[in-house]
Amino acid sequence: MQPAAIHVDLDGAQEIFEVHGWQYQGTDDPLFESGLRNALDFFAANRIRATLFVIGRQLDDPRKRELLREAVRAGHEIASHTMTHRPLTTLPRGEKRREIVESRDRIGDVLGTEPQGFRAPAFHIDRESLELLAEAGYAYDSSLFPTARFARQIGVERVQDTPHRPLDGYELLELSLPSAAPLPFPFHPCYSLVLGMTYYRLALRRFRSRGVPMVLLFHLTDFAEPLPRTLLRGRMERFYTLSHLSSQKKRRRCQQMLDGVRQDFRVVTTTELRSDAAQAAART
Repeated sequence: MQPAAIHVDLDGAQEIFEVHGWQYQGTDDPLFESGLRNALDFFAANRIRATLFVIGRQLDDPRKRELLREAVRAGHEIASHTMTHRPLTTLPRGEKRREIVESRDRIGDVLGTEPQGFRAPAFHIDRESLELLAEAGYAYDSSLFPTARFARQIGVERVQDTPHRPLDGYELLELSLPSAAPLPFPFHPCYSLVLGMTYYRLALRRFRSRGVPMVLLFHLTDFAEPLPRTLLRGRMERFYTLSHLSSQKKRRRCQQMLDGVRQDFRVVTTTELRSDAAQAAART
């Protein structure tokens, strides 16, 4: 069986609102707190050690910081999701470097574990960013899909769907996210909670036929309690935070998605996935 690693992007309500240009009125972040607590419970029940992609500034909040320390104590791996969740492709080189380097330093200092991995917000990454990641000492990135668009984005002929080194001369490993092609949308859980289990099962069946390792990507929205109505000004805020679904319903569906993966993949840590990739490369 091919290995599958479980990832979680820790976008809270503040980041989701900022991405869409909305003003967040909360003084705390119940989406982050309930989402991470419920995710940790979900992983404990399934005996999974996931990789959590942390936004550096989240460590300034004492409540978020303690939840993240709890995650580390539970054995979950920690990776970087930038310092402030700004799209890297819109930034000059110096600001890209700050997002990449300062987040790694901040996370390592506060949580006592140096991030080995990185994911760009909204998968907005380019060749310069990958080079900066390698220079900063990251072992791997997981921001690319194996499509022509992403190949153009980083200036290569193709992005492979197996773990690979996308840039000549750099040791940085790419753990590609699973493509649903020829289906139109990704099938990680936050999409599939909206598109439905039929879409998810079809996309998963197409993907597993490729016989390659998998990264199953969750977001905090997939586990969080609905945001209070006082923080939601309209239907779009409710939709993009998945506040139209109860946490119980989301958990049931996430369990079905995980069970589907476990039928054909063995769930491992990201460290184990990287080790498997290195061994496979050595045999070729």
